[in-house]
Amino acid sequence: MIFRTPSYYKDFRCIADKCQDNCCIGWEIDIDNDTAEKYRSVSGDFGQRLQNNINFGDTSSFILGKNERCPFLNNCNLCDIITELGEDSLCQICSDHPRYYEWFGSVKEGGIGMCCEESARIILTQTCPFTVMETHIPDEDSEPFDTEMYNYLYDLRENFLSILQNEEIPLGERLKKLLEISVAEQGITYSAETGTFADILQFLHTLEPISESWHPTLSAAEKKLAEISARKADFLQENPYISVFLRNIAVYFLWRYLLKGVFDGDFLSRTVLAVVSVIINAVLWASKWLEDGLSPEDCIEIAKNYSKEIEYNEENLEAFLDGAYDLTALSMPSIIDILDNFIG
Repeated sequence: MIFRTPSYYKDFRCIADKCQDNCCIGWEIDIDNDTAEKYRSVSGDFGQRLQNNINFGDTSSFILGKNERCPFLNNCNLCDIITELGEDSLCQICSDHPRYYEWFGSVKEGGIGMCCEESARIILTQTCPFTVMETHIPDEDSEPFDTEMYNYLYDLRENFLSILQNEEIPLGERLKKLLEISVAEQGITYSAETGTFADILQFLHTLEPISESWHPTLSAAEKKLAEISARKADFLQENPYISVFLRNIAVYFLWRYLLKGVFDGDFLSRTVLAVVSVIINAVLWASKWLEDGLSPEDCIEIAKNYSKEIEYNEENLEAFLDGAYDLTALSMPSIIDILDNFIG
């Protein structure tokens, strides 16, 4: 089996207690069955602690404590399971996160998710062209899929990634090209209705927030839309790294999601997810810049938060993809207008 990942995949290392947004806080943490049985067999005081802090069942999970902290996250923000039992005793989700995987017959693809601040930093700050690496691993199980669609989408993704990395063309034009190709290839006809970026923000308000600050952040950006559009040139000039960061976000979403179209035949919604994610981050970054300035670290933080809200809530991601065709009645021309206004 071929294991294919972005070349930067190998660069990820958990920064543990240095992380400002710990993945052991605020998340439900399920335990795979093999690890749950292993935890059941641990003896002594630590074994008793495991028994007292896990809900064992068909799907076992840790019982979160105050402020939704994992009960094994100590006061130094380090994992007591690693300290007591070793890193190889972690459950699968803790061992893998933020890595993700997808299986396509004899191919396994993976990457690192943008919901983690360290992986977001790695993803956004890539300055070299996007490349992949392949290794051979033992065969693993894969769900049935359409091989012809896989070959088509693989080539489409290669084309999209090539377009995105053509720095001679403004980023907005590159993103428009992706949309135009996807619309034509998917055979979709958009209505003549028009919308604005405020429609996208209103759609995001309908999704369940993970953080209490998410909806206020969207509302603050919405109030500044006219000023953001008017000062686009100043924003891009003062923050020259922005176009590279935004390109890398588009590459990330296309790499991670486009091939999933082999399971349902839908690739346009995943292209829209990538393009709209770029627009939203650009606007949120500009909103922060207007408020009190912007740094690369701010961009990484905002992108990470966006990923958590959209990608790491399964219902939100499904709603986003389901609504991508007619995102609050937003037509194709309107999205292109938004690209012109906020990205150029």
